[in-house]
Amino acid sequence: MNKGTKRRLAALAAAAFAAFDASAAQLEDHARIRSLAQAHALEAARSFAPAGARLSAEAARLDPRLQLPACPVVPETFSAPGHSVTAVTSVGVRCPAPPGWSLYVPVEVEILVDVVVLAAPAAAGQTLAESDLKLEPMNVARLGAGYLTRIDDAEGLVLKRPVRPGTVLTAALLARPTLVRRGQRVELVAGGSSLAVRTEGEALSDAAEGERVRVRNVRSRTIVEGVVAADGTVRIGS
Repeated sequence: MNKGTKRRLAALAAAAFAAFDASAAQLEDHARIRSLAQAHALEAARSFAPAGARLSAEAARLDPRLQLPACPVVPETFSAPGHSVTAVTSVGVRCPAPPGWSLYVPVEVEILVDVVVLAAPAAAGQTLAESDLKLEPMNVARLGAGYLTRIDDAEGLVLKRPVRPGTVLTAALLARPTLVRRGQRVELVAGGSSLAVRTEGEALSDAAEGERVRVRNVRSRTIVEGVVAADGTVRIGS
């Protein structure tokens, strides 16, 4: 192969590379699409996350065969219909200018929060002590509503059913301890703190603090309804 031929082949190769490079430059950068989707998912998670949560998002890699024309402006992002913040969410990315295109990008979202979990085995009906509880970081995007973030929120409450250690405790799993039992004699208190009338009654059902309970007045045999106070008395009226 003479020098002239080599020079022509080199020139053709350079031209082909330049054409390929120019063609590649006219395609939308997958990294930009993923970055925009991640930023959108983080912003949505931030509005949902409690104070102090640690947030992160990772967009799925796009199929390398996906070739979109380069958008002449910054693409827009939007939430999918019926959007809610979950561990894996779909973020829409679209080019609002010609040539115009739109796609959805799966994004994995992590919202780390220290939540209350059961630290030791406990039976149904057991009143939880501080030693039964601990805080552990969890991705709350994978949890339903009702998780607790303070030990005080669960301490002194009762388990409605047995659960394994490590279980995230929620409001649905816990109840206030029963202060008044059916058939128990209780003190009925009517009126305010400055002028209160007290008498003895018999509870007609079980009740916890703050719950309403029907009570039969021992003297008059009339049945009244009141609210159980923290000291176990039943308050009638204000």
